Formats: sequence, C-alpha cells, structure tokens
Amino acid sequence: MKNILVDTSFWLAASNHKDEYHNLTIKWLEKNINTNYRFVTTWIVLYESFFLIKHKVGFDAAINLMQSYQRLEFDVCNLEHESSNRVIELLYKYQDLDIDLAEISLVIAAEYYNTGQILTVDNSDFKILRWNKTKRFELVLQQ
Repeated sequence: MKNILVDTSFWLAASNHKDEYHNLTIKWLEKNINTNYRFVTTWIVLYESFFLIKHKVGFDAAINLMQSYQRLEFDVCNLEHESSNRVIELLYKYQDLDIDLAEISLVIAAEYYNTGQILTVDNSDFKILRWNKTKRFELVLQQ
C-alpha cells in the first residue's frame, strides 16, 4: 500500500459541488479507486476540514468525512510532543508566508511516512514547502 497525504483543500473540493476544483477531485478519485493508495492526513487537517465543510457545504457533508474515518478509509497521523521542535522550526522558517499549522502538520506527516505525494488544490503553498529539509511535494492532481 502506498501512502498519499490529503490536505484540507482536497477534502473541501471533493465535498463541495460548487467548488471550482470539485470535478478534478472527483475524477481523480474515480480514476484511482482501485489503486494501492492509502490516504493519510493529520488531526489538524481533519479538524480544519470538518469545520470548513460544515460551514461551506453543510453538516451532513462534514459528518460524511468523519464516517469515512470511522470506516477506516484513511489514517490520521498524530503530532507527537517529540515533533514540536520541528513544528516550531518550520513555523519560523515559513513565518513570512501564509502557511498555517495544518500545512506544517502535513510536512511532519510527510517526514513520518516518507512520502511527498499529496492530494491538494493548494498548489502555491505546497510548491514552497519542503519535507526532510529539501524534498519537494509531489502535487498528484497536477499530473
């Protein structure tokens, strides 16, 4: 099984029929339904996704995301206390940019799972962010 990271922007676009990236995310999901991908996100991303989906799409769509987790359709990476130094280092490194804790948490997940493949429509941030200090994220939806 190959791990692939999932960002809030992907969950939101997939949940929201009005989102400009909705069709792109749904087509990718349909095309890759039988592949060996295992989705991985973080608790911070999951919280952010639930909040945004609930307020932009509706409660039922947000609950669908949690039910997907309940069915073990994706893994959630915890940020352990041991990673706090790295989180703070990254927050300082990117402080002049509009990078938030959810995105930083995905850098930590990339380092933990040793993968830079990510499902996101937030291409600008993930073109800048680096995991393991120098590795670029692979923006899967752009392929």
